[in-house]
Amino acid sequence: MTNELRLRIGRAVATLIRLAVIIVIVLAPGILSSGHAGELTLAGIQSQVVRNYRDVHQMEAGELAELLRKKAEDILLLDVREPDEYGVSHLANAKRVDPGIWRSSFMQRYAKAAKGRTVVFYCSVGVRSSKLAAYVGDALRKSGAKAVYNLKGGVFNWHNRKLPLVNAKGPTPYVHPYDQYWGKLVERRKLTRYKP
Repeated sequence: MTNELRLRIGRAVATLIRLAVIIVIVLAPGILSSGHAGELTLAGIQSQVVRNYRDVHQMEAGELAELLRKKAEDILLLDVREPDEYGVSHLANAKRVDPGIWRSSFMQRYAKAAKGRTVVFYCSVGVRSSKLAAYVGDALRKSGAKAVYNLKGGVFNWHNRKLPLVNAKGPTPYVHPYDQYWGKLVERRKLTRYKP
């Protein structure tokens, strides 16, 4: 097999993985509802995430806020959202990670930074970040990470609790709602933006 063919196959596989992630995200609203017809709640999603990702430890927003206040340098924050979402706002010092990243690429980029630190993944509500945490968690721990967590309820829960967010310009009150359906989980909807 030639290198060019390997490269093409690799690109095709990466595209298929990204499409699978998108399909899961698009289908997730029906799968992740709280059990009541058409009702979507953050608590219902949090419960479903805990059930679906049993091997991923969940960290409460208040606990993370306290850890960041005391020893921010001991925490590696990884934002598992798209560039526009991250651009509107993110937790201070969080690094954006593509939701469909390959394990090998992830480890090349973040293993050294994770060594000796607690790694906390987050996304809008916890689905994408829990999926990535489950995918790379063992490799991170083997490479020296102290612990691996998902932020329970994601950035929506963080925002709903009025905890600080930033963007490229500094502190901001805004959060990206992902779309109109998921945006219903943001309690202060007037503070949602699709672009920075």
